Amino acid sequence: MKWLRMAAFWLPFVLITWLALTPSPPDPVTRISDVILHMAAFTLLTGALAFAHFDLKLWPTGLIMLAYGALLEIAQSFTGRSPELKDLLVDAVAIALGLVVLRLLPEQFKIWLRDVFA
Repeated sequence: MKWLRMAAFWLPFVLITWLALTPSPPDPVTRISDVILHMAAFTLLTGALAFAHFDLKLWPTGLIMLAYGALLEIAQSFTGRSPELKDLLVDAVAIALGLVVLRLLPEQFKIWLRDVFA
């Protein structure tokens, strides 16, 4: 069931990347606060990355996600959208939140997940 773990990361990853880089995101998306969108996306992706790669420690997970956020902001400058430092800071807070949630998960639950989705 490793494919399910990978899909749980890669499907949202592709969707979020497309939404972040498309010059004109769909109207329902633009009605939601940018801060809320960034918080939800990066908290979800941080957890999904850790779920997809059980062997990855938390700090590399955080660094990978922060690099992804920085690359998205840089890439936005080539798509007609404006990169913002505020967005990257919100991403960092969301990543930290995701890491805290992962850290607080009971060890038995993590072992169960690992066994079920191995």
